[in-house]
Formats: sequence, structure tokens, C-alpha cells
Amino acid sequence: MTHPPEIRPSLIGLAIAEIATLPALLGEPSFRARQVATWIYQKSVGDFAAMTTLSKSLRDRLAAAHTLARLPVIACQTSTDGTAVKFLFELSPSQRIEAVLLRAPRRDTLCISTQAGCGFGCRFCATGAMGFRRNLTVQEILSQVLALRDDLRARGGQGFFNLVFMGMGEPLDNYEVLVGAIRVMHEDAGLAVGYRRITVSTVGLPDRIRALAEEGIPVRLALSLNATDNETRSSLMPVNRRYPIETLLPALAEYRRRTGSRVTLEYILIAGVNDSLGDARRLARLAAECGAQINLIRLNAHPRSALQPSPPERVDVFYQTMLPLGPAVTLRESRGADIHAACGQLSTTYEAGTIS
Repeated sequence: MTHPPEIRPSLIGLAIAEIATLPALLGEPSFRARQVATWIYQKSVGDFAAMTTLSKSLRDRLAAAHTLARLPVIACQTSTDGTAVKFLFELSPSQRIEAVLLRAPRRDTLCISTQAGCGFGCRFCATGAMGFRRNLTVQEILSQVLALRDDLRARGGQGFFNLVFMGMGEPLDNYEVLVGAIRVMHEDAGLAVGYRRITVSTVGLPDRIRALAEEGIPVRLALSLNATDNETRSSLMPVNRRYPIETLLPALAEYRRRTGSRVTLEYILIAGVNDSLGDARRLARLAAECGAQINLIRLNAHPRSALQPSPPERVDVFYQTMLPLGPAVTLRESRGADIHAACGQLSTTYEAGTIS
């Protein structure tokens, strides 16, 4: 009788404390776990044989029990202006996810996914139109980060980057994995990403927002608001029927108060839906109520939604109306729309002839 080959688990995604408990490290000095983590996350090696600060016997034991396997990258697209690079990862033959590297002169950003698909069904979001497939693991999240970080290095990036959980899925719906991934990324022998350089974007799950405030990981928080009244927001984001605006703002204010971290209201401008002058004035009041900054962005149109972006002149009037009224207001410029890599466009759909 033939038995299937034993599957060796990957070490990608393990924290230093978890690496220290591996049977292969029994009897080794305690600093070995930190050395292994440094090779995996900082030096990005793909072979245990390259871990030259470890003895050959330890490298052999690690290789016999584990791999350094990451999610395979099966396609990569670069926007025409070179400011966005979209990666397609394979979870299985039938499931894929996307992540995006965003380039800018003063700041590079890694946009990471936490779920395959999304179950919250926001009308403006291509990922929401896919429905929920499954949660990602810490290993799958770290695979994205390492792949994008390594690509950034190859393109001459300095190694400092911001990281936003604004890719596919609702991060707080995969809460335990999200927290585990953030902790690994923050470790100094891991990716050494400061908490203030990490942003978690959410559709608004107040209980999870408060739980995150208790974790002792003061990342920045962004609430995808997109409307200033419950009727409009519920029509755009079904989650609002369960968690209306008046339940979200106190949670956001509490998060800011307990962590000292910046909180932001993300507001997508949609033609004829949420772009009136009254909306601008109400948005300023809501932001002041919870001490949040405001990010405005035009809707990125895509085939999975009939909604259209506000005209540029309407966006400018909205922005100018808000400037003297609310807290800090930023008008964000989308990047990667030509390859469906902009905010709200991720759906793992690649057009023929566009894969490079």
C-alpha cells in the first residue's frame, strides 16, 4: 500500500516564540529562534542551507521537518505609469487572491489581503461582488508581504514601507489571524514594521474595533464610511443595517483614545449618491465627533458595479467645502486603475493579454 508523502509545514508566518518551540531547536541556545526568524523575514532566504549562522546539523533538522514555502505568485501586472504593481497569488487551483505594491517618491505602500473574497457585499467593491470564499492564514498573509517587500527591494526601494490591510476581504472578520500576522510583522527580528506604519481598514465592526484597542498593538485604523446618513450607507454597505453610524463613531473615538493612534474616515465619492454639499458638511461634523481625519477618493469604476465616480469638478467642490469645516482632509489619488489594482477593484480577474 502506498502512503501519501508527508507534508512538511512552512515556517513562514511563525513568530519567534513559535519558532523556539520547534522540535528541531530542542537543546539549542535560545537565540537560535531569533536567528532563524532573521533569515526568514529580514534576509528572505528560500533554502535552509543558506542560513549560514546555524550549524549544518540544525539546518538539516529544520529542512527535514519544515519548508520555507510561500504562496506562489502566478501573475504580476504593472500600471502604465509604474506606480502600481498587482500580484496574483494562488491559494489552490480554484482560489486566488491579489495584493498591490504602490510606489510613491516619499512612501511605498504594501496593500495586503486578509480573505479570499468578502462576505460584506459593498455595492462599490469588486471583491464584495465575489462573495466570501475563506479566511487567509498567517502564512498566507506573510507570503504576500514578503513577495511585495522583495519586489520593492528589487526595484530599488529602501526597505521602509507602509502596510495597509485594504486588499481583499474584511480584516476584522479574520480577527485572530490579523492580530497574529501584525505581531509577526512587528517583531524586530521579523519584518520590523512599526505599528504606526500599519493601517487596518474596516467596514465597521464595533466589537472588533474595541477588541483591537485592547491588544496593545496601536496600529492606525480606517473606517470605510462612504455616507453620512444611515439610509444611504445601508444601501451601499449592507453591514450598516446591523451596525449603523451611531454605533461606529463611539467605537472609533474609543480606539483613538485608548491607543493614541490616528483614525481615519475613508469616503468614496459616488456620483449622485453621497457627493452633495450637505454630505460634505455632515461628514465634517462626523469626523469632528470622533476625532478622525478624512480621506476622500473618487470611486474607481469596474464592471461589477453600475455606480459611477463623482465628476472631478464635483469632487473639487466637495473637498473645498470640507477644508474649513472638518479635521485634516486629504484628497487621495488612485493608482493602478488601468490594471484594476485601485481601491475597490480587486477581484482576481485578469484580462487576456494583460498578464506580464
